Amino acid sequence: MPAIALRALAALAPLAQHLAAYAQLGAAAVGEYRSAWVRRLCFAVAAFILGMAGLAATWMIGLAAFWDTQWRMTYVIASAATLLLLAIIFGGLAFSKMSGGRATGLLREELNKDRELLQQWTRTL
Repeated sequence: MPAIALRALAALAPLAQHLAAYAQLGAAAVGEYRSAWVRRLCFAVAAFILGMAGLAATWMIGLAAFWDTQWRMTYVIASAATLLLLAIIFGGLAFSKMSGGRATGLLREELNKDRELLQQWTRTL
């Protein structure tokens, strides 16, 4: 085997290990984001269900129970506002900024280190 091929094989082995490490960190980061998206989806479903059930219950109960009283409008407005506020809070939680986990931070640090090493290497050429 020629010397160039041996040198190429010697350079490819660490490169393959490095890429495998990136793949492992990337898979861990994807797992963290998947669990965050599931949590967000649960909050979004809860916001939708609370909003719809709250509005329906408020109007039906309010109109039926307080139809002939002076508290009819107060009850309808207060209960609708309370349930809509809960729906807005859950909706805000569902669409708030995701925080990266441990693997995401490690992947970002490794990419930054490799970018710096590549820049140093290209300056020497």
